[in-house]
Amino acid sequence: MTLAVAVHMTGALLSYAAFLVACVSGCLFLVQERQLKRKRMGLLFRRLPSLEVLDRVNFLAIGLGFGLLSVGTAFGLLGARLWLGRWWTGDPKECLTVLLWLSYLALWLLRLRATLRGHRVALWSVMGLGLVLFTFIGASRLHS
Repeated sequence: MTLAVAVHMTGALLSYAAFLVACVSGCLFLVQERQLKRKRMGLLFRRLPSLEVLDRVNFLAIGLGFGLLSVGTAFGLLGARLWLGRWWTGDPKECLTVLLWLSYLALWLLRLRATLRGHRVALWSVMGLGLVLFTFIGASRLHS
């Protein structure tokens, strides 16, 4: 296995882990926000970090995941060029990865510019994990 393939696989898997952290922090944000709106401060409320902390963790996880996904994708393209003689093979996993990359780029930029915060970012993070899982599990069998 070449270095390009190792960096590609490591970057991709670590980015998926970071997006999982973003999803979990988003879920916790939504749960706590709901408890606050209903004015029911249950046992879970006392154990969770503040909404501000959860939003910050979400932002950092999205940024880290996006950076790692970018590195993994770049090295995947490099590995394809070295092994197959072309940058793009057009397999479904590559197409879904580009869609995933664009989705998290949009989310990260909107969050960075403070256009989106809190509830909406948390929802995007939860839904984004669905695309991550589809990209990782659904298209893995088709990836050359």
